[in-house]
Amino acid sequence: MKIAGTEIDKSKLMTKSEILDFLTKHGANDRSLAKIRERYQKHFGNELVWHYPISEGMHKALFIVVVKEGFLSIPYDLVCKSDYELLLLEKACLLSEESLEFLIDDFKLFSDYLLAALAGMRFYSLVDAET
Repeated sequence: MKIAGTEIDKSKLMTKSEILDFLTKHGANDRSLAKIRERYQKHFGNELVWHYPISEGMHKALFIVVVKEGFLSIPYDLVCKSDYELLLLEKACLLSEESLEFLIDDFKLFSDYLLAALAGMRFYSLVDAET
């Protein structure tokens, strides 16, 4: 399997249960997830964890982690100063093809709209600078 240019030996991936057990034991937050990212970085040269920074309709945002079974979505709604994102482990689930299509389409709409807005802002800041 190859994702984002990284060849992945599935035998070295953690399972969904191993990820959730680790986070339950060490803290359901981004600080603990960083330890998993470090482990994956060491084995694969890539963290294999992606932050999906916009709401998917039910939660503020989520992390996607590559696991043996597929792609694990771990959402969060709260962020705190010391532990950063507070993960909702009870809401963690494997992403289906349909879920991935939704995330792709949703993020594309979000990013296209943001880029258009930024381009408009740049245009008007240039116009204002000239006057």
